[in-house]
Amino acid sequence: MKLYKQEKLVEKLLQFRLKKQGFNLLKVECYNRFDGDHTMCRVEVFRGGKGINNRVMKYEAYLDESYVLNVENYLKKLLEQ
Repeated sequence: MKLYKQEKLVEKLLQFRLKKQGFNLLKVECYNRFDGDHTMCRVEVFRGGKGINNRVMKYEAYLDESYVLNVENYLKKLLEQ
């Protein structure tokens, strides 16, 4: 249940923070690594549909207090290119 709550919290926060840029779909998945020490989180950001052609970004890293900011910074960097 703890992972599910973390997943939903990250998803809601990112939906709120990325709403202004027009991203209509986010997929968030959190899971424990096999070693059991760290929680990983994967985010996929889509614009204009659910298909792989509409995916703007995929980001995966350890879930920590700066995870959402790291996702935002990574997305900004990709959009600037």
